[in-house]
Amino acid sequence: MNQETKPVSNPFESKINSIQVLRAAAALTVTIYHLKDVIGKAEPFKQELDYFFNSGPSGVALFFVISGFIMVYITKHSTFSLRSVYKFMARRFIRIWPTYAIITLIYFVFQSRIGLQPGAFKSLILSLLFIPVTHTDPPFYGYAFLPVGWTLNYEIYFYALVAISMFFSRFRWYVFFVIVIITLIILPLTLGYMTLETQRTADYGNGYLNMIMNPIIWNFVYGVIIGLIYTNEKLFPIFASVFSKVWLVFMFVSLALWQYWSGFFGGLGPSQWGLGSSLLFTAFIFYNARRPIQFPDWLVKIGDMSFSVYLVHLPVVVILGNLFKRLGYPVYSTGTSMFFLSLFMTLVLSYLSYQFLELRLSSYLKQWLPFMKKR
Repeated sequence: MNQETKPVSNPFESKINSIQVLRAAAALTVTIYHLKDVIGKAEPFKQELDYFFNSGPSGVALFFVISGFIMVYITKHSTFSLRSVYKFMARRFIRIWPTYAIITLIYFVFQSRIGLQPGAFKSLILSLLFIPVTHTDPPFYGYAFLPVGWTLNYEIYFYALVAISMFFSRFRWYVFFVIVIITLIILPLTLGYMTLETQRTADYGNGYLNMIMNPIIWNFVYGVIIGLIYTNEKLFPIFASVFSKVWLVFMFVSLALWQYWSGFFGGLGPSQWGLGSSLLFTAFIFYNARRPIQFPDWLVKIGDMSFSVYLVHLPVVVILGNLFKRLGYPVYSTGTSMFFLSLFMTLVLSYLSYQFLELRLSSYLKQWLPFMKKR
């Protein structure tokens, strides 16, 4: 891996591989959290995996913090016009929707062969449109047909907020924070219910309204704030200098890991895993800015294909388990061996998904969208 060995004076001079490593950690944490359910209580590694990955959903909070940071990072030098906003949303949409849609449809076809639940087709359509399936059960709101898809509803909404803010050029982040204050503070207070706990929010009778007022969105805001500091010419050297101190980074990382393993304030809210993820992310990227770490290539690669890992792992374990049952070997559909087989197949299929869907298909689709061709 070609990693710079000199201190980074400008945060735009190098690829931030530390972010890819954190993406890998988030994706693997969520994946192992789900896959470990195939292991019985008395089987090998069950207790160890439960201890290390019972807080696996915290990976979602980390993903949201990273997304907030990335949106600041990639729009830093953007020109703000109708065309640039269109390109921004088109790139985001092409980056997410085709891969998500194809994997969801494959999962739908499989489920249709073993029997669909009532309302499955409606759930599929709403999921592909990034609309919450129900207005109850916050912050998931009925999940999605491909269960992990509920988080993409928030991602797309966040991208829409950034796109709207981009119309205001250099005032875009002021506008962004005004919208956030209205939806996450003023409206909840006006309607009589304000909370930072994502699963205890009020029900206003509309899934999308409930979603945009859910405090889980504060995790994106954390990422935006960190991004604004990181891209600020005056603040960046200060924070990079502060977090060059190993003891401080060790303290931040230790606190985040302690929260993760202990279950202290566990949850997806901004005062729960959102706060721990923000501490971890801040320490990691600013330390790496002054003392670049040479990360293993395989870990960076998992970070590159983390979106596919996130989407693929549940279909893999469900389809493999059903396949063994249909072949007459139900004993192999569960257990520690099934866990490792599912994890291995997830990584293999995620690599293929990353290469052919995320990269090649996305590049091909860009050629057919207006104004997206490179001159």
